[in-house]
Amino acid sequence: MSAMWTLVSRLNAASGDLVAAKRARNAAVLSEAKQALIGYVAAQAGKGGNYPEPDPGALPCPETPAGYSSTTGTDGKSQGTCGLMVGRFPWRTIGTAKLVDADGEPLWYVVASGWTKPSSGAPVINSNCTSSATLPCSTGRLTVDAVPRAAAALIIAPGAAFNAAAAAGCSARNQLRPTTGTPDLRNYLECENASSPADAVFVTSGPAGSFNDQVMKVSGEELLLAIEAAIARRIEIDIAPGVRSAYSGGAWPAAPALPFAVPFADPTTSPFKGAAGTFQGLLPLVFAETAPGSGLPCASGNRCDPLFVAWTGGSLSGTNLYATSCSVGTTTFTTLQCTYYFRARLDQSDLPRYENFTLSATARNAGMALRQLNPSTALANVNTTGRTATGVLNGDGSATITLGASARASASGSWDANASCGLAPADPLYGCQHALLQVPIWLLQDHPLLDPNDATYGWFLRNRWHEAAYYAVAPGIAPSGARSCTTSVSCLRVAFHPSDGKQRGLIVLAGYSLAGAARPNGTLADWLEGANALAGSRFTLREPALQTNRAFNDRIAVLDSN
Repeated sequence: MSAMWTLVSRLNAASGDLVAAKRARNAAVLSEAKQALIGYVAAQAGKGGNYPEPDPGALPCPETPAGYSSTTGTDGKSQGTCGLMVGRFPWRTIGTAKLVDADGEPLWYVVASGWTKPSSGAPVINSNCTSSATLPCSTGRLTVDAVPRAAAALIIAPGAAFNAAAAAGCSARNQLRPTTGTPDLRNYLECENASSPADAVFVTSGPAGSFNDQVMKVSGEELLLAIEAAIARRIEIDIAPGVRSAYSGGAWPAAPALPFAVPFADPTTSPFKGAAGTFQGLLPLVFAETAPGSGLPCASGNRCDPLFVAWTGGSLSGTNLYATSCSVGTTTFTTLQCTYYFRARLDQSDLPRYENFTLSATARNAGMALRQLNPSTALANVNTTGRTATGVLNGDGSATITLGASARASASGSWDANASCGLAPADPLYGCQHALLQVPIWLLQDHPLLDPNDATYGWFLRNRWHEAAYYAVAPGIAPSGARSCTTSVSCLRVAFHPSDGKQRGLIVLAGYSLAGAARPNGTLADWLEGANALAGSRFTLREPALQTNRAFNDRIAVLDSN
């Protein structure tokens, strides 16, 4: 009897050792797959420039079902778009070997609906994905072991096929795994994990004899740590050039200039209108048009205001223009309406013709927004060719715009007293005619940075990263400054940055809420940590007294520097 007991004990021990070895093997493979997935998503998120990723942060869908039995290299390739989906791990898309568990089975993969690339629209993935009450990347996470919003994705080692017994929360099923056709998840996963059609509820354990899945969670926090670093770098690649060139170079003076900031407030309700003398807060992303250059005023949205940047006055001059006068007309936007007189032959044989003019106009709030000169915009009674436009930001945030062009002098204008054109009252050949030209505010059109559909900049607004971006400009570089800052004296400082003390402007990208507070909100201390939350001129890439990723998770993107 003792010999039999010894044999049984050794067999049980060997069986236990085998189970432990399998679980250890699976844990290693699952960890490898998880790190590869996170690395892939971060690498994709950081792709800007000539080959941009349009949906940074989105997780790949599982393997396309048609790739299950492929012999032509489509196995392991991700399905292009999906919602909540359960399928095999897309190893080929991610760039790993074909990872298998201890039983030789390819890994399975679950992606939450809020983290995928949907068939229509775009995912919204940013630092608020772990604490927002409304963002799908927060509300659309998976429930795991009865804990809601516990994971953005799961990677599962399915184990060997077996005859699963019925149990609480588990359906009986004799698992069969054909080598062709579309795989049935119930032949690989068990209990709550095998719901068909799939739902958003999963488990990591189940009754013996009914469950042999080994599950690894991929949380939103784990993904965001990698994504946020990539996004900070991508801001420097994609967004920074647009911001620093908006009012510097080209049609503007070469000296560096960055717009005023928006007073910090809840970014979901902020109008994103800059304020004179404000050097830190949100980016000035108020917009006026349905799309940059459309010439059509926007009608909705907390950032929409076609009258924020508006003409306040102007003056018209030209060698052959007389008695000029300009006034501002206001509807849903402003238009400069300039009248003038010109000399014309009484028989009008010299009409129509074009008369050169220079218009100097002032637009309020240009330096509290992001605008771009567009001399090709529609201008009533102005020649479409030969136009030039330049601008200068003023200390109060307004802009002085100079337009050079030619006005169409036509025969349709009314005649006026010859004295208006400096003619003798009874000149036998010439008279004085009245004319009008109109310049809408769309001469200062929205910058492409304000377009969520722009190929270069659009991802920033579509994913609402502007709601997690804290903007700072050195006072000397703002519209009210001298257009310069002194390194380590009046420029911004960023501790631990290789160019510390040279920063003219920067963005602190807030990490996910470490306190778990609901976002968005208007409390700066919930967004930034350490020196970054003090609204001073000194920022930091890390805080030695705060544990990185536990008590400090800010990222910094430099917009411009000496």
